[in-house]
Amino acid sequence: MKKTVSLVITMLICIMSFAQVTQPYYLMHDYRKVDGKELKVMLENEEHFWSKVGQLLVKEGKLTTWNVLERVGGLESEPNILFLIGIGSKQNMHDLNETFDYGAKKVMASMGKDEAIFVKRGLNIDDHRVGMAILNMANYESVEGKRDYIKMNYSKVSDVAKMNQLQGKIWGSFIKKSMESGAVNQKTWSSSNVVSPLGTGYDWNYVSADGYTNYEDVLDGGWSATPTIPDLSEIGKLIGGTGAFHKSVTWKVLMSVNNKGEYTKH
Repeated sequence: MKKTVSLVITMLICIMSFAQVTQPYYLMHDYRKVDGKELKVMLENEEHFWSKVGQLLVKEGKLTTWNVLERVGGLESEPNILFLIGIGSKQNMHDLNETFDYGAKKVMASMGKDEAIFVKRGLNIDDHRVGMAILNMANYESVEGKRDYIKMNYSKVSDVAKMNQLQGKIWGSFIKKSMESGAVNQKTWSSSNVVSPLGTGYDWNYVSADGYTNYEDVLDGGWSATPTIPDLSEIGKLIGGTGAFHKSVTWKVLMSVNNKGEYTKH
């Protein structure tokens, strides 16, 4: 995890009610491609060490959430692990490099001297990173319930500011009412735009994310009956005129630290 941080800084330099987020709320998407025994070791490191770092940093307000996800289905050539980190404020983003170093050292110091030697040795593995992006969350909705699966819809939009506005006004309002009424077994929804890296060389710059408890709800959308979908033509015009996503990928949440610093192995 610690190799992530300096890259993030470099990239940037070169409850809930219906809300459009007005202050920057930064998220990190850190994509990995890891197979076999290396995957087992990585996940053990995340569970037994980096999750403790995540808990510490969230409790101290230096991060907002920490999640490790594994791809469900899709192409074997694509990333299969996603670290989804809630960074939060601009100040947290600015301090991120020091934050992870601080957290790792503090957790390591809490261990016995002999134990720390073996932990350091176990953490010395290839990170297998294949891509990373920093996003700013524009909209977020949630209802009570466990989120074990996240369907991420990646798209390339022509006007990010307008997309953020329309997503909140049209789809956000609709999905909020649907989740609250129980018309859909969806637990969270968000939309976020990429702030780094940018440019025409990238296939997507926008992500909407739907959170569910069960995989079967991911497959059929979780609707109790066929819904009356609002007019999405304005949103569709911003996605190449067709309204089609670049791709949709389902991720299984393997472990998480929520905004209270509570760890869960899913």
